[in-house]
Amino acid sequence: MDRALRRNERAVSALATAAPARIRAEEPPAAARTEIGLETAYREHHGFVWRSLARLGVADAVLADATHDVFMVVARRLPEFEARASLKTWLFAICLRVARAKRRDFAREQNRREQYRQVRENVSVQPHAQADAARTLRELLQHLDENKRAVFIMAELEQMTAPEIASVLRIKTATVYSRLRLARAELDRRVQRHNAQERRANGDPR
Repeated sequence: MDRALRRNERAVSALATAAPARIRAEEPPAAARTEIGLETAYREHHGFVWRSLARLGVADAVLADATHDVFMVVARRLPEFEARASLKTWLFAICLRVARAKRRDFAREQNRREQYRQVRENVSVQPHAQADAARTLRELLQHLDENKRAVFIMAELEQMTAPEIASVLRIKTATVYSRLRLARAELDRRVQRHNAQERRANGDPR
């Protein structure tokens, strides 16, 4: 968590420098409100955001990414905050939306990994099928460009996390997710075409 916290702090500091918009603290009365910057909001409410996301069902494995996403939204939407609600209320509303998206993405990821696990278990008892599957996968991977192929292999085949991949490739975590999403979509299309060709070769007209 310390490593994730330092990473998020650096990101927030950079955002604060690029976007010096201000938001108002919720505790003082209206006449005595003081303006605080993004870095201060992050420092004072990082723990609240982290706890809220965890309590909203975000998996530990993606808590750091979810927290980062929340403060990315905060940086983008600072001009919209008018202090009609407390800052914590505003942050919690953002947490709700981010948590919902992360839970959905995590569930899809787990389902996809389970499908890969089942495929691996199925071919493990059929050596010839395993060899065929490995060869087909290599052929399909060759159609991906180098960037997407590297991310897909690390994420799907080597089970590395997005932060680990970002560190290895020296790219942003968001870039990892983007490349992985594009790689999956392209491979899915190619797998569907491959399966269709296999069916036709076996006399199945579908």
